[in-house]
Amino acid sequence: MNYIIEKININDKEYDIFIGKNAKGNDEIIKKSHKDSLWFHFNNISSAHIILDNKGDIIPKRYINQIAAKLFDYKKSISKNTNVIYTEIKHIQLTNILGTVIPKHTKIIKF
Repeated sequence: MNYIIEKININDKEYDIFIGKNAKGNDEIIKKSHKDSLWFHFNNISSAHIILDNKGDIIPKRYINQIAAKLFDYKKSISKNTNVIYTEIKHIQLTNILGTVIPKHTKIIKF
C-alpha cells in the first residue's frame, strides 16, 4: 500500500487520516477521497499529502492544526516554522505528473 491510514477522534467521533508515502500514494488518496475531505501539504515544498476524511463535518481549528502538524512527522529535515496549506479535495486538481496537484482556495497555517 502506498499510503498510511491513521484514526483520530474529534468530539467523540472517529475519522480516518490518509498519508501518502510517495507520489503514487498521494494520487491514490486524492482519487479515493470524498470531495469535502480536507487536504494538507507544506506550502511550496515537496511533501506527503495528508487527507482528513471529515465526512462533510465541520472540524474545529485546533484539530485542523493538529493534523497539519503531522506533516512534520513525515519530513523530518524541514524547518519547524514551515507553513502548511489546506483546502477541500474538490479544490484539488491532479496533473499529468504523478503526485503533483494544483490546489485552489487554500488556507494557510503558520507554524
